Amino acid sequence: MNAFARILTGLVVLTAAGCAGSGSGVGPPTVAPTVDVTGRWVGTWTAIRGGLGNGDIQMTLKQTGPQYSGNLNITGTPTDPSGYTEGVVSGNELRVLRPTSITGSLTVQGDAMTGRIGGVIEANATHKRQQ
Repeated sequence: MNAFARILTGLVVLTAAGCAGSGSGVGPPTVAPTVDVTGRWVGTWTAIRGGLGNGDIQMTLKQTGPQYSGNLNITGTPTDPSGYTEGVVSGNELRVLRPTSITGSLTVQGDAMTGRIGGVIEANATHKRQQ
């Protein structure tokens, strides 16, 4: 194998290793949680593409370690993804794993949670923890 081929092979291996260890995508937590999302969260969603709608979101969550689970109620969507929800918390990021019709990553700062959710409609979401 010539030097160029060895360098190219090394770059491919490094790139693959970097992708495998990145924090992108949904999956197990990559760092320990720095927040606790336990509680009742109330908020709204607004479609990223204008004209596709908006609605309300309510979540009642319980976090145990890096895992959370609970109930989800979403209004204003063409399909109803309401019901059981679960996912992981990595650092201050909540990642939705279920329902499988929804994907998302939300950043938690105190009693506020904001981010992007997807599924049938991609949307920005904001939540406030209820006291």
